[in-house]
Amino acid sequence: MMKRPLLGIALLALAAVLRPIPGHSAPLPNAARSWFLEQGYVPPDGGLIIACHGYGCSRRLAVSLDGNVMPRAAALLKSGRASPEAERRALSEIVKVYTGQLAHDLGGEPDTPGSPPQMSGHYGQMDCIDETANTTSLLVELDSRGLLAYHHVERPQSRGLFIDGRYPHVTAVITENRDGTEWAVDPWRHAPGEKPDILPLSQWRQDS
Repeated sequence: MMKRPLLGIALLALAAVLRPIPGHSAPLPNAARSWFLEQGYVPPDGGLIIACHGYGCSRRLAVSLDGNVMPRAAALLKSGRASPEAERRALSEIVKVYTGQLAHDLGGEPDTPGSPPQMSGHYGQMDCIDETANTTSLLVELDSRGLLAYHHVERPQSRGLFIDGRYPHVTAVITENRDGTEWAVDPWRHAPGEKPDILPLSQWRQDS
Protein backbone atom coordinates (compact mmCIF):
# COMPACT_ATOMS: atom_id res chain seq x y z
CA MET A 1 0.00 0.00 0.00
CA MET A 2 1.30 3.46 -0.84
CA LYS A 3 2.11 5.66 2.13
CA ARG A 4 -0.34 8.49 2.62
CA PRO A 5 1.30 11.95 2.50
CA LEU A 6 1.72 13.64 5.89
CA LEU A 7 -0.53 16.54 4.89
CA GLY A 8 -3.24 14.11 3.83
CA ILE A 9 -3.21 12.41 7.24
CA ALA A 10 -3.51 15.77 8.97
CA LEU A 11 -6.43 16.83 6.79
CA LEU A 12 -8.20 13.55 7.56
CA ALA A 13 -7.81 14.25 11.27
CA LEU A 14 -9.27 17.70 10.87
CA ALA A 15 -12.15 16.57 8.64
CA ALA A 16 -13.05 13.78 11.06
CA VAL A 17 -14.32 16.25 13.64
CA LEU A 18 -15.21 19.29 11.55
CA ARG A 19 -17.49 17.56 9.06
CA PRO A 20 -20.86 19.40 9.26
CA ILE A 21 -24.09 17.72 10.26
CA PRO A 22 -26.86 18.93 7.95
CA GLY A 23 -29.77 20.53 9.77
CA HIS A 24 -28.23 20.50 13.24
CA SER A 25 -26.61 23.36 15.16
CA ALA A 26 -26.57 21.65 18.59
CA PRO A 27 -25.03 18.33 19.66
CA LEU A 28 -27.02 15.33 18.51
CA PRO A 29 -28.37 12.82 21.01
CA ASN A 30 -26.01 9.88 21.24
CA ALA A 31 -23.43 12.12 19.58
CA ALA A 32 -20.55 9.67 19.91
CA ARG A 33 -22.38 7.01 17.92
CA SER A 34 -23.45 9.60 15.37
CA TRP A 35 -19.78 10.51 14.83
CA PHE A 36 -19.01 6.97 13.62
CA LEU A 37 -21.77 7.11 11.04
CA GLU A 38 -20.68 10.54 9.80
CA GLN A 39 -17.17 9.23 9.17
CA GLY A 40 -18.35 6.04 7.48
CA TYR A 41 -17.06 3.92 10.40
CA VAL A 42 -18.98 1.16 12.18
CA PRO A 43 -20.21 1.97 15.72
CA PRO A 44 -19.62 -0.61 18.45
CA ASP A 45 -22.45 -3.03 19.05
CA GLY A 46 -22.95 -5.55 21.83
CA GLY A 47 -19.29 -5.93 22.70
CA LEU A 48 -18.10 -6.10 19.10
CA ILE A 49 -16.04 -3.23 17.73
CA ILE A 50 -14.54 -2.65 14.31
CA ALA A 51 -11.02 -1.64 15.29
CA CYS A 52 -9.34 0.96 13.08
CA HIS A 53 -5.65 0.82 12.15
CA GLY A 54 -3.35 1.58 9.24
CA TYR A 55 -3.94 5.37 9.65
CA GLY A 56 -7.23 7.06 8.81
CA CYS A 57 -9.08 3.80 9.54
CA SER A 58 -7.77 2.43 6.25
CA ARG A 59 -7.63 -1.06 7.80
CA ARG A 60 -10.35 -2.56 9.99
CA LEU A 61 -10.76 -5.69 12.09
CA ALA A 62 -13.74 -6.98 14.09
CA VAL A 63 -12.70 -7.45 17.74
CA SER A 64 -14.75 -8.70 20.70
CA LEU A 65 -14.41 -6.88 24.02
CA ASP A 66 -16.22 -9.52 26.05
CA GLY A 67 -13.34 -11.97 26.45
CA ASN A 68 -10.82 -10.02 28.54
CA VAL A 69 -11.59 -6.31 28.40
CA MET A 70 -15.16 -5.98 29.66
CA PRO A 71 -14.90 -8.21 32.76
CA ARG A 72 -11.77 -6.32 33.81
CA ALA A 73 -13.44 -2.99 33.01
CA ALA A 74 -16.52 -3.81 35.10
CA ALA A 75 -14.35 -4.69 38.09
CA LEU A 76 -12.24 -1.55 37.77
CA LEU A 77 -15.25 0.74 37.44
CA LYS A 78 -16.94 -0.90 40.41
CA SER A 79 -13.88 -0.02 42.48
CA GLY A 80 -13.98 3.51 41.04
CA ARG A 81 -17.48 4.42 42.23
CA ALA A 82 -16.19 6.69 45.03
CA SER A 83 -15.91 9.85 42.92
CA PRO A 84 -15.50 11.22 39.38
CA GLU A 85 -11.75 11.32 39.96
CA ALA A 86 -11.74 7.66 40.95
CA GLU A 87 -13.76 6.79 37.86
CA ARG A 88 -11.25 8.57 35.62
CA ARG A 89 -8.41 6.66 37.29
CA ALA A 90 -10.32 3.44 36.58
CA LEU A 91 -10.80 4.50 32.95
CA SER A 92 -7.06 5.08 32.66
CA GLU A 93 -6.43 1.50 33.76
CA ILE A 94 -9.14 0.20 31.42
CA VAL A 95 -7.66 1.96 28.39
CA LYS A 96 -4.27 0.54 29.38
CA VAL A 97 -5.72 -2.99 29.37
CA TYR A 98 -7.68 -2.30 26.18
CA THR A 99 -4.80 -0.98 24.09
CA GLY A 100 -2.62 -3.89 25.13
CA GLN A 101 -5.34 -6.38 24.21
CA LEU A 102 -6.03 -4.59 20.93
CA ALA A 103 -2.36 -4.77 19.94
CA HIS A 104 -2.46 -8.51 20.67
CA ASP A 105 -5.65 -9.01 18.62
CA LEU A 106 -4.38 -7.01 15.66
CA GLY A 107 -1.00 -8.73 15.60
CA GLY A 108 1.97 -7.40 13.68
CA GLU A 109 4.44 -4.88 15.03
CA PRO A 110 3.04 -3.09 18.11
CA ASP A 111 1.76 0.41 17.40
CA THR A 112 4.43 3.11 17.45
CA PRO A 113 3.33 6.13 19.57
CA GLY A 114 2.77 9.43 17.76
CA SER A 115 2.00 7.91 14.31
CA PRO A 116 5.29 8.48 12.46
CA PRO A 117 4.50 9.09 8.76
CA GLN A 118 6.62 6.18 7.54
CA MET A 119 4.29 3.75 9.34
CA SER A 120 1.22 4.84 7.38
CA GLY A 121 -0.64 1.87 5.97
CA HIS A 122 1.20 -0.67 8.13
CA TYR A 123 -0.84 -3.36 9.83
CA GLY A 124 -1.48 -2.59 13.51
CA GLN A 125 -0.18 1.00 13.33
CA MET A 126 -2.55 3.78 14.43
CA ASP A 127 -2.73 7.51 13.89
CA CYS A 128 -4.87 9.79 16.05
CA ILE A 129 -7.98 9.01 13.99
CA ASP A 130 -7.59 5.28 14.60
CA GLU A 131 -6.83 5.83 18.29
CA THR A 132 -9.85 8.11 18.68
CA ALA A 133 -12.24 5.73 16.92
CA ASN A 134 -11.03 2.76 18.96
CA THR A 135 -11.07 4.62 22.28
CA THR A 136 -14.52 6.06 21.58
CA SER A 137 -15.76 2.54 20.74
CA LEU A 138 -14.60 1.33 24.14
CA LEU A 139 -16.15 4.29 25.97
CA VAL A 140 -19.48 3.92 24.15
CA GLU A 141 -19.60 0.26 25.14
CA LEU A 142 -18.91 1.11 28.78
CA ASP A 143 -21.55 3.85 28.73
CA SER A 144 -24.17 1.72 26.99
CA ARG A 145 -23.78 -0.99 29.64
CA GLY A 146 -24.37 1.48 32.46
CA LEU A 147 -20.83 1.07 33.81
CA LEU A 148 -20.08 4.81 33.92
CA ALA A 149 -21.49 6.46 37.06
CA TYR A 150 -20.01 9.96 36.75
CA HIS A 151 -19.38 10.54 33.03
CA HIS A 152 -20.95 10.16 29.61
CA VAL A 153 -19.35 9.93 26.17
CA GLU A 154 -19.25 12.83 23.73
CA ARG A 155 -18.30 13.11 20.07
CA PRO A 156 -14.53 13.44 19.47
CA GLN A 157 -12.94 16.89 19.39
CA SER A 158 -9.93 18.40 17.62
CA ARG A 159 -7.18 20.95 18.03
CA GLY A 160 -4.79 22.60 15.57
CA LEU A 161 -5.64 24.18 12.21
CA PHE A 162 -2.24 24.64 10.52
CA ILE A 163 -2.95 28.39 10.32
CA ASP A 164 -2.46 28.59 14.10
CA GLY A 165 0.93 26.90 13.76
CA ARG A 166 -0.28 23.60 15.21
CA TYR A 167 -0.68 20.22 13.60
CA PRO A 168 -4.29 18.89 13.65
CA HIS A 169 -5.02 16.26 16.27
CA VAL A 170 -8.20 14.55 17.48
CA THR A 171 -9.21 12.80 20.71
CA ALA A 172 -12.02 10.86 22.38
CA VAL A 173 -14.00 12.90 24.93
CA ILE A 174 -16.04 12.25 28.07
CA THR A 175 -18.07 14.78 30.07
CA GLU A 176 -18.40 14.77 33.83
CA ASN A 177 -22.09 14.66 34.71
CA ARG A 178 -21.74 16.75 37.88
CA ASP A 179 -20.24 19.94 36.47
CA GLY A 180 -20.11 19.47 32.69
CA THR A 181 -16.30 19.47 32.50
CA GLU A 182 -15.10 17.82 29.30
CA TRP A 183 -12.12 15.46 29.49
CA ALA A 184 -9.87 14.24 26.69
CA VAL A 185 -9.07 10.51 26.73
CA ASP A 186 -6.05 10.28 24.46
CA PRO A 187 -3.68 7.27 24.19
CA TRP A 188 -1.99 8.56 21.01
CA ARG A 189 1.35 9.49 22.63
CA HIS A 190 1.66 6.16 24.42
CA ALA A 191 2.51 2.61 23.44
CA PRO A 192 -0.09 -0.18 23.73
CA GLY A 193 -0.51 -1.24 27.36
CA GLU A 194 0.39 2.19 28.73
CA LYS A 195 -1.97 4.62 30.45
CA PRO A 196 -3.52 7.31 28.20
CA ASP A 197 -3.56 11.05 28.77
CA ILE A 198 -6.79 11.93 30.59
CA LEU A 199 -6.95 15.68 31.15
CA PRO A 200 -9.42 18.55 30.86
CA LEU A 201 -10.26 19.15 27.22
CA SER A 202 -9.48 22.85 27.65
CA GLN A 203 -5.94 21.92 28.72
CA TRP A 204 -5.62 19.33 25.93
CA ARG A 205 -6.55 21.99 23.37
CA GLN A 206 -3.59 24.12 24.48
CA ASP A 207 -1.04 21.39 23.88
CA SER A 208 0.92 21.15 20.65
